[in-house]
Amino acid sequence: MTKSTQLNTLQSTKFVPVLLSAILKSFILRSTALRSTVLTSSTLTKVYFSVAMILSSVFIIPSAQATSCKIPKSYYKHVSCTADSRYFLAVKDFGAPVALLDKKGKKVADLMGYQRVDATKIAGGLMPVQRNSKVGYVDMRGREAIPTRYDIIGSNQEWARAVSDGRIVVKRNGDYGVITTANQVVVPFESSISHIDNYKNGIARVSKGKSISWLDKDGNIAQDPNAKREMQASNNRSENTTALVPAAFTTLKAKQQNGKWGFVDDNDVVMITYSFDDVRPFSEGLAAVSIDDKWGFLNLGGELVIPFNFDNSVISNEDTYQGVSPFVFKEGTAWVGTLADGQKTCINTTGEIVSCG
Repeated sequence: MTKSTQLNTLQSTKFVPVLLSAILKSFILRSTALRSTVLTSSTLTKVYFSVAMILSSVFIIPSAQATSCKIPKSYYKHVSCTADSRYFLAVKDFGAPVALLDKKGKKVADLMGYQRVDATKIAGGLMPVQRNSKVGYVDMRGREAIPTRYDIIGSNQEWARAVSDGRIVVKRNGDYGVITTANQVVVPFESSISHIDNYKNGIARVSKGKSISWLDKDGNIAQDPNAKREMQASNNRSENTTALVPAAFTTLKAKQQNGKWGFVDDNDVVMITYSFDDVRPFSEGLAAVSIDDKWGFLNLGGELVIPFNFDNSVISNEDTYQGVSPFVFKEGTAWVGTLADGQKTCINTTGEIVSCG
């Protein structure tokens, strides 16, 4: 049962005696009118039992589940539970936030300066708040950890995201991005991003139209968590890579912005975020990308299909081998390194070491 369901259940149980009395009265009058008989004590007991059984399925059973949310005594009129069992939300008659309370009913955070808060999304020590239709986050003492400068992110009920894995998905000027709980941007705001899922197990799924990619908590490209299962099922990484390529384009172009590299489509729409120190053009459906002098390979869907296992220091960017630059595939093979004895190291499109031929 969700927190909101628990709160509704607690409110609903207040009306059980009234509802029970009304049902019993109606039942007695109906029975008397139809049978013109007097209800005996035994019959009345059966009636009470039958009605009580019906009501218990609606009110009593959920109420038992809601007992974990115990409202503390306080002088506030309207108090409800939150996503954190240590805190409670006090509001005015019309729902405007007043304060956060502790288990003793004592005010620990003043919320009078906000038009809305979402206590069901308390996570990571922060709660979404809204002022002048802008979203920010406060800690459990009411201190504004993240200023109210971000857009409402969704519908009227889902206007802000909760902290997940220490990251928060937000919107600014209509564009999605990701910030830390210290308000540091880790995924830049881009108009090409149509949706970002909340982080789970350190990664988040990013949608750009039909293109899907995965980012880690630092905004770098991450492995698709489903890719391993897909590759095991087919036992052929190349086939999987082809299957994941969006039909809307056949290749992407490298582009640099603010010192970082990413990839755009033919309409200059960003399809793979500006996250890399250096990149190579797509060749045979794969593009080499570099972070901290380590190289790996992405497919056209933006997924890291060959990990960052290759050291940039052993190859000069100006070097070529058989007329091809390093980290570029030709006929299924890419040159990725040179040993101390001068021997070349090459891989195939699945990342396996092969002869350079």
